[in-house]
Amino acid sequence: MNKLVTRRTAGALALSLLAATTAALAAPAGEAGPPQRGGQLIVALRAEPVLLNPLVDQGSGAHSVRPVLDSLVWDNGDGSYDPWLAERWEISADAKVYTFHLRRDVKFHDGTPFNAEAVKANFDFIANPANKSTGSTAKLKPVARVVDAYTLEVTLGTPESSFLTLIAAPYFGIISRQQLEQDPKSLSSKLIGTGPFKFDRWVKGQSLSYVRNDAYNWAPPKFHRGTAYVDSVRYVFLPEDQTRYNALLTGEAHVVDYIPPEHAKTVKAGKYQTSEFLLPGVGYSLHLNTRKPPFDQKEVRLALLAGLDRAGIASAASFGAYPAQEYLATTTPDFAKNLKNRIRHDPKRAGELLDAAGWTQRDAQGYRTKDGKRLSTASPYADNDQLAQRTLEQVQVDARKLGIEIQLQPVTATDLAQRLYNGNYGILGSFQSEATGMQLWRLYGSDNISDGSTVGSNASFLSIPELDAVLAKARSSGKAADRARHYAEAQEILPNFAPSVPLYTRGRLVAAQSNVHGVSWDKAWPQPYLFDAWIAK
Repeated sequence: MNKLVTRRTAGALALSLLAATTAALAAPAGEAGPPQRGGQLIVALRAEPVLLNPLVDQGSGAHSVRPVLDSLVWDNGDGSYDPWLAERWEISADAKVYTFHLRRDVKFHDGTPFNAEAVKANFDFIANPANKSTGSTAKLKPVARVVDAYTLEVTLGTPESSFLTLIAAPYFGIISRQQLEQDPKSLSSKLIGTGPFKFDRWVKGQSLSYVRNDAYNWAPPKFHRGTAYVDSVRYVFLPEDQTRYNALLTGEAHVVDYIPPEHAKTVKAGKYQTSEFLLPGVGYSLHLNTRKPPFDQKEVRLALLAGLDRAGIASAASFGAYPAQEYLATTTPDFAKNLKNRIRHDPKRAGELLDAAGWTQRDAQGYRTKDGKRLSTASPYADNDQLAQRTLEQVQVDARKLGIEIQLQPVTATDLAQRLYNGNYGILGSFQSEATGMQLWRLYGSDNISDGSTVGSNASFLSIPELDAVLAKARSSGKAADRARHYAEAQEILPNFAPSVPLYTRGRLVAAQSNVHGVSWDKAWPQPYLFDAWIAK
């Protein structure tokens, strides 16, 4: 086990990590001048996709397929949307029926036409249970109907007022109908889309390369017309934080995603261009498995929620860069700004709750016991995730003070993904970033609990009927104000049941070399967007 980071207050090391409001990375000084064409842009990422098909894989590597895939709409991150592959759309009052009017001048990289039949093929793919799509869009059970060659109607199985945000994300980028229907096996290793770049080569464990699509001329309105500026993009996968940071220092990468928080202050004060974003949605949280002891007892869950010094854990794990959060990040459009039922750090109350649950005795190591059994649980984490390790080590220290043993289990990323399928954990740490309160339904709604035949995203396996009721109202609300009001109700309810312990909002700090310009944000994920990027000679 690595040496623990010294615990310090969040304010002492705060790095003023703000939500990005500008379109491109901020330059330290000077004017960039007119964009120049040519060159290969090298981008260092921390995560590689398990497979390329984002309609199936919703993992942390899904964003690396964005250059090849466009979406129907562009999400501005503030509740508004711009046209992209869809020129315009209509939404029914009950948020169940969405009608899209599509562009007529778009072709896929294989030369086949983009039209309503092609988009229908994408919806049909995720709606087919045999394809095992894990995304939010698939959970809505969409049924697509071709109205005419360039008009598509999509009817959802359940209402969803955040549907446009979901389909704006890179994991619903539109894939060639021909590939989906005639060569579906190839989807895991290459993609054919309509994007500004075409798939070139994937060297697993190393890099993923794209070349410019010279026919491209349909970017969202806020970007330039015509083709991308750079000739090609190559993503290199560097999961180790220090290695990724070194790639910036040595110039081996033009752009580095997820600058490690311990280096944030140095990078922002240096010669690099930087931009940062406090990720919306559900931040890094400890999901408590209620199907197993000890978290089948509500008192134990509530005790952990009250007993952990969440602000201190966030500060120590992120070197002061990330703030503690409630059940939604403050950067989420549906965050309840006037939230009354906030999570309070109260170790005394935590002890009283554990006493009430019968965990009154202590063993020789100081852990609580009941009927001769120690109050103990296990928490697996990806063995290449240094931030998760630091976080869980801090959680382990705090939990021990309460008399709770947490056994940390480093496992491979593949094994960790399987744990969600089989429920083989006591605590599962994870974060979900999406610019909508719909993530509360995805993670805490009872209809997202695995029934043995499907993989559920409700990692606590807890059913809360009153929460389900307000989430249903939020998802069917045609007006943004009504939706926000119902999601606010959900945020008031969750601390009473503690299906998870939310710890902190993650920051995404991106840095680029001083001669790189035009890197912007795709706020539906959110993630860097490279269409406007160029390299000064």
